[in-house]
Amino acid sequence: MQLKWARTLHSNYSELMATSAQSLATIIDTLSAKFGFQVGTAYDHLAERELLPKKLIPKAPPAEFTFASKKAQEVATEHRIVPDGPGSGKDGKWTIKDVQGKMAAPVMTKFLASPKAITLAAEHEIVLMGRRGTGKDGRILVKDVEGWLPAEDDEDDEDDVNISPRAQQEADIADILPDTLRAIHGTGKDGRILLADVKKYIKESAGEESDGE
Repeated sequence: MQLKWARTLHSNYSELMATSAQSLATIIDTLSAKFGFQVGTAYDHLAERELLPKKLIPKAPPAEFTFASKKAQEVATEHRIVPDGPGSGKDGKWTIKDVQGKMAAPVMTKFLASPKAITLAAEHEIVLMGRRGTGKDGRILVKDVEGWLPAEDDEDDEDDVNISPRAQQEADIADILPDTLRAIHGTGKDGRILLADVKKYIKESAGEESDGE
């Protein structure tokens, strides 16, 4: 029966294409009632053979990617992971492995900072990533970096040690006194003590203590 209606439609193709989309829809409905086939099946059949006007071509439903397990969905929700393609599970569902793979993928982060602010931050070993400045769209300005400088970082005082903020933090954690810091040879500009210098001193001091024991 279905073969009969298909041949009927195909044989009258030139006449069908000459009609309007509305008229063609009416013809298909009429043939459906006469030969007992489903209208949707007819549209699919004609669309596959490119025999339908664009207005009548069935639109494919949007792809809907789901999760293979409740656990996969929970992890994705927790880390704000949205399926953006078929997963490796059955019927393209997302598995735990797919979610974890998405979590591990590198994410490009927009970083806004003025060149002078970046230079100043580098001089004082201040990490700007993750910070938000007072400029447009959170742009980091020089005044923002200046506000993040430790209060004790006063290079104009001759009694202060020429040391970077991060190096000073490391020295404080290790209880290294200022007099000891002044004896450390800094590898930075103008003999400035950097974080690497403090770590080297701590490592060498630990080695000397081990030898003494």
